Amino acid sequence: MVILQLVTKRQYRGAEVFAAELSGLLADAGHTVYFAGLYKAPANTLTARSVVNIDLDGSKSPFSVGLLFKLIKLIKKIKPDIIQANGSDTLKYAVFAKLVNPRLNIVYRNISMVSSWAKEDSWKRTFNRFLFKKVNRVTSVGQQSLEDLVKTYQYPVAKTKLIRRGIPSFCFDQVSERKKIAAEFGFNASSPLIIHIGQFSDEKNHPFLIESFQKVLLTIGNAKLLFIGEGKNFQAIQTFVNDNKLDQAIFFAGHREGVQQLLAGSDLFIMGSTIEGVPGVVLEAGMQSLPTVAVKAGGVGEVVIDGETGLLLLNHHADQFAAAIVTLLQQTALRKEMGANAKKFVEQHYSLRQCLDAFEILYKDILDEKN
Repeated sequence: MVILQLVTKRQYRGAEVFAAELSGLLADAGHTVYFAGLYKAPANTLTARSVVNIDLDGSKSPFSVGLLFKLIKLIKKIKPDIIQANGSDTLKYAVFAKLVNPRLNIVYRNISMVSSWAKEDSWKRTFNRFLFKKVNRVTSVGQQSLEDLVKTYQYPVAKTKLIRRGIPSFCFDQVSERKKIAAEFGFNASSPLIIHIGQFSDEKNHPFLIESFQKVLLTIGNAKLLFIGEGKNFQAIQTFVNDNKLDQAIFFAGHREGVQQLLAGSDLFIMGSTIEGVPGVVLEAGMQSLPTVAVKAGGVGEVVIDGETGLLLLNHHADQFAAAIVTLLQQTALRKEMGANAKKFVEQHYSLRQCLDAFEILYKDILDEKN
């Protein structure tokens, strides 16, 4: 098969990283794959291995006719059997390309709670409902996000498929990785280390994480918090940390490609998002035997099993969140037990092989229907 994996831009963000991983796996399986970003890639460009990487360099606007023409030109050149749209803007442009060429087969990969995109009965929901009518299949990373999409856009359940993300397995030595982190940021390697990975955007809720961590410091004074990621709120959050003299306890690593090593060298992963699909970073943490303390939002509860792979809170209550962190930092045996459970959970339910097989079957079903 010839497969076009379409992303908003080739950046290190959950949806795009997965699309790149899947592209490489599909290429390994013998398919011809193109990994294309609609918009100009950032300086730290995400590249899919063993495939053709392309940037259409479109202008970011409500709708760019020029970008649509570039996509149509690419489609005419490569003649894809399947176009997989990963992200909201990719859905829009893929569908409009299909209006020009009705024979195109489109799979949309849903990673979030789509009801949060637009208010009920808004023009945006009406427009998105039109777009989804043109899609052959919708895959979703979690059951809750799938049900949310079906309800929001009245999409036929029979045309949906739950395909969980596959997580690669990397093995690192916790002690040596901790020493590297401690040396880089200048703290004692014996200090408890908490980690968070995510864009500095409103929904990732960094102020809540910092408020909770400040309460943790009242009990565990040598605890450290490491933030990985970039985004629009980065400077404001860093300024707040510095102004409140927290810079010896909270560290910023910016963008990192080797997050698995940083996870391996940490003790605990935390997540306080207000909107989430099924967060792949929780699964990556689990693969490194890290339990997670999180607030239940979207599909978080599908990957953080309360009392087994971590602690899951129902509300954004800083005192309770801090107490959960303190519990796992102080109770080493419990933390290690939950970390082992998390690794086992990821290996059983989120394997790369299962994920690849599911997508290949999905693509084949679509083509068989057309034939």
